[in-house]
Amino acid sequence: MASRKTIRINFVVVSPQLKDLVSELPDHAQFIKRHGSILDLVTTDFKEDMMRVLFQFFDPKHHCFTFPDYQLVPTLEEFSRLLGIPVLDQTPFSGLEKIPKSEEVAMALHLTKSDIETNWVTRSGVKGLLAKFLMNKAREFLKVRDVHAFEDVLALLIYGLVLFPNPDQFIDMNAIKIFLTHNLVPTVLGDILHSLHTRTMKRQGTLMCCIPLLSRWFISHLPQSVLKNEQNLKWSQRIMSLSHSDICWCPQFKENVTIIDRCGEFPNVPLLGIRGGISCNPALALRQFGYARRDGPHEIIIQGIVFDYDSDSQGLRQRFVRAWGMSDC
Repeated sequence: MASRKTIRINFVVVSPQLKDLVSELPDHAQFIKRHGSILDLVTTDFKEDMMRVLFQFFDPKHHCFTFPDYQLVPTLEEFSRLLGIPVLDQTPFSGLEKIPKSEEVAMALHLTKSDIETNWVTRSGVKGLLAKFLMNKAREFLKVRDVHAFEDVLALLIYGLVLFPNPDQFIDMNAIKIFLTHNLVPTVLGDILHSLHTRTMKRQGTLMCCIPLLSRWFISHLPQSVLKNEQNLKWSQRIMSLSHSDICWCPQFKENVTIIDRCGEFPNVPLLGIRGGISCNPALALRQFGYARRDGPHEIIIQGIVFDYDSDSQGLRQRFVRAWGMSDC
């Protein structure tokens, strides 16, 4: 990858109020069983210096991280393992779904229809619920020891503030839709890749995506020597010193996984995030699944597609949706 000037970016930090709520959760094991391993995204602070360095290696052509002699590709299977949430056999979130009825949202959150309807607000043309309202409801459930209700409201807060962050402390309709579908993984991966691509091309701004998850994924590929850092090196020095032989290529999966490497008409995996779509290239990730790869970082020709929803003149969003509906995805 050609050298480029350092791109300065910002991150969305997890609110202290949300961390406080998680600290009051009575049974973490029960929550994880019902909602996956998303609590750590709140409680574990990511290393900003590490993520700023990692961002400099994002490759906007191949939609992965390209280092001097190896590449790392965030994949559906890895994110599914890290979150403990399966990729469901259904079309993921596209943003084209009907807005759920108030009673549907109320039922999922153990609230009344009136609770939801009187607290709908609109920000930048998008309907949703204020985080403050949901946090107050969560504390009410905790006070009466309704743990299931507390867990469900807490899970939605994590979806809307961490997995799909909103700086206005606002749980928008997109996060609510994804929460209701229970099919998080394709959307959060698409959202991260699309945000990385957008900030790389604009060369500034805030990464509006789940940085704690991306951090967890990157750390899973780093050797212990880098994490321990006994030589007290900067993150730039630690990462630049790595070669392909240092990387933990094949993190342990609990069972054999089916690799999704293409969908429908596309030779790769079309992903839809909150603000746009982007293709993911698992063909570049063979070593991450324990398969041999003999070519160099740029010897595979990969079709790269990326678009924003508000400028999708080619109808790519609909094509991505159709691809997920085909049997070979």
